[in-house]
Amino acid sequence: MKPLELFKELEKKFREAGIESPRSLLFHLFRDLLEIPENKILLNEEIYISPTESEKLASAVERLLAGEPLDYVIGWKKFLNIYLKVDRRVLIPRPETEELVEKVIKDCHKKCCFFADIGTGSGAIALVIAKTVPDSIVYATDVSKEALELAIENARINGIKNVRFLWGEYLLPIQAMLDKIEVIISNPPYIKSNLISNLEIQVRKYEPLVALDGGSDGMDFYREFLKQLPSGKKVYLEIADYTAESLEELVKQHRKDYHLCIERDMYGFRRYAILTPVALVSR
Repeated sequence: MKPLELFKELEKKFREAGIESPRSLLFHLFRDLLEIPENKILLNEEIYISPTESEKLASAVERLLAGEPLDYVIGWKKFLNIYLKVDRRVLIPRPETEELVEKVIKDCHKKCCFFADIGTGSGAIALVIAKTVPDSIVYATDVSKEALELAIENARINGIKNVRFLWGEYLLPIQAMLDKIEVIISNPPYIKSNLISNLEIQVRKYEPLVALDGGSDGMDFYREFLKQLPSGKKVYLEIADYTAESLEELVKQHRKDYHLCIERDMYGFRRYAILTPVALVSR
């Protein structure tokens, strides 16, 4: 068959369903699901699609029309230098989180050996750090056993062996290792509860609520985390722009042993909270 004909037919169907950027979505779908590159579609080269591939495509189209995210439909996501299996057990890693990991690696990869990723989800943060800093040990925790199962699978898929996966809330699973852990990273749930219903359907219907809902003010995780955080650690947190002032006040009132720096993401939003021990800042 001619791929351009099928492409245009599906593009029309997606536009009628109100799906944004249908051409881009379809190029991804054809490339990643059927291994048909963009140039073959545009040149309209004759191709053969097997009955199995036809069924796979029909199922994918049905799921996309229902609002399911493309990454869940395809089943994987590239995140910096690794490939992650993703499904509804975990959040789909975002570019903003890639930026967070790049900050950690830039600041710490030559100085530190022991890292902790709190709320690891798919394992994205922990696995990239572990791969980029191969002499390190990274502890990865999550309150969801289902998410941990997928993160362990992603470690196996990528051949990464220097991550230790632990189940539990906040810093409790790593209490025994806290003395030697130098850097703590987390992309926690930080969306205000009353804003969940305003999220895109792809997010609110399909991505796990436990990884999104940060409580009435989006601050539930940060309050408990700062209570449990020992002195002397370098900390990198992802935040929402609207929680920046609240976090600044929280640190000012309760963690005078830490200096807080808020940094913006590529879109200009306040997105990263970096906590440095005051003793290190004053040197």
